[in-house]
Amino acid sequence: MIPRKAPAAAGRSPFTTAHPAAEEEEEATLAISDQRILYLVNIFIGNTARFLNSFASLCQDKLADVHRRILRLDANLTLLEAQLKSTRPDQEFKKEASLEATTSSSETIP
Repeated sequence: MIPRKAPAAAGRSPFTTAHPAAEEEEEATLAISDQRILYLVNIFIGNTARFLNSFASLCQDKLADVHRRILRLDANLTLLEAQLKSTRPDQEFKKEASLEATTSSSETIP
């Protein structure tokens, strides 16, 4: 038969033989330590969230700037193509015809 130990008091380890006052002081120290850890973790999470929000805002601003630049380039390209068509419409037609011929001949090759 295995000998049984007496049930431990609530909150006490059956292996400790320290005085109850010492145990309460140790628990109070642990509670303060836990509170300090929670406080530091809370500060870390707050700082991290603040950093990520500012980083996301900065990225969004840069992406919006790039989008505006692309739109401006697209508008300039459209204007330049229109000017080119108006100055040399016959060359544009020949170029398009040669492109169509090369694409249609490359499509028939297996």
